[in-house]
Amino acid sequence: MYQYPSPEPHEPQAHPTEPQASRKQAGRGRRRGATAFLALALVGTAAGSGAIGTVAADRWLVNDQGNTGGAAQGASLTTQPLQAGAGQSASIASQVYKRAGGAVVEVQTAGESGRGLTPQGGGSGFVVDAKGLILTNRHVVSGAGAVRVRFANGETRDAEVLGTSPASDLALLRVQNLPANVPVAALGNSESVQVGETAVAIGSPFGLEQTVTQGIVSAIERNYGPQRDLIQTDAPINPGNSGGPLLNSRGEVIGVNTLNESPVRGSVGVGFAVPIDSAKTLMPRLEAGETVRRAWMGIAGYDLDTTTAHEQDLRVTEGVLVLEVVAGGPAADAGVRGGQGGNGQMLPEGGDVITAVEGTKITDMSGLGDAVAAKRLGQEVRLTVLRDGQTRQITVKLAAWPDQQQQMVPQPQP
Repeated sequence: MYQYPSPEPHEPQAHPTEPQASRKQAGRGRRRGATAFLALALVGTAAGSGAIGTVAADRWLVNDQGNTGGAAQGASLTTQPLQAGAGQSASIASQVYKRAGGAVVEVQTAGESGRGLTPQGGGSGFVVDAKGLILTNRHVVSGAGAVRVRFANGETRDAEVLGTSPASDLALLRVQNLPANVPVAALGNSESVQVGETAVAIGSPFGLEQTVTQGIVSAIERNYGPQRDLIQTDAPINPGNSGGPLLNSRGEVIGVNTLNESPVRGSVGVGFAVPIDSAKTLMPRLEAGETVRRAWMGIAGYDLDTTTAHEQDLRVTEGVLVLEVVAGGPAADAGVRGGQGGNGQMLPEGGDVITAVEGTKITDMSGLGDAVAAKRLGQEVRLTVLRDGQTRQITVKLAAWPDQQQQMVPQPQP
């Protein structure tokens, strides 16, 4: 049997630099530098905001490579607000850790090779059901020949990957029996998360299990490639934190830590977590063994506005300007046309402008994403586009969002 090694510091692997879509806000500016190509590869997902995106210097997966309820063994978790009283030195983070740390695990993986199983990497996860169910990131266990989890009390168990969601970067594991007195994490409500509230992360960065970091919720409804409505936090998130919980001050899980954005392959205070509400919605399907796919159109687009319309000599001022289409993707196969040229300072010109889906007006990328989200995989959707001053109809047959390793990445032209 393969013997799992002691955790070693991990070298982060680059996340495909799929442009991140930031929440549309007043005064967001129009950055068009070489590291700020404004684009977004469209995915049809759950409702949420998201208008423009920037390709930053680097983005890294923080790993290197609906259940609530009580606790296992009858131990239940309460979720009253936490705060240190007069004369107490305990911080919010320490109280959150005491309440929730026992539910957090280190996930260790091994890969297949010609010599059998070899160490591959790892990440974090947390117990979500007394049946032995553990939630983590899909990229933590992707390609693993064997998975083992290490609990806070030091005990280990072999784990089975039940189901995954590549677009949401979630995976559900199962162990046959939980160690005694291991609690189930209390799952909160990410819909009620507020910018500025306390955020606590627990995980195994660089293999250092049961590490706690604290910060705030920096923003909500951030979009990154197929992932939508992510929670942004400045709580330090590093390689190995992947799959671990992001918690509020009551010790409730509000998100699943998934990636950070950094030019130095380490935490610079820009980390992201999958909202726990999204995870709760998917967990029954993951437990059933499903690989959950999301609908995808395959374009990079930009919110049209008055200035851009003037620059591109367009007669409409609302819609989505198609900058680029994924070769071999649904939009490309249907004949949707992207722009030409562009040098990092200017947007490509001549691309189609999508103004409606099935006759419903589209004003921005967020609306286009929501419209696609309402459709099924394989369903045909009718786009109204403006091309060369003429309105035309194009039918696109939606496909599943490709795995992260296969995604096309729009890049500035040299």
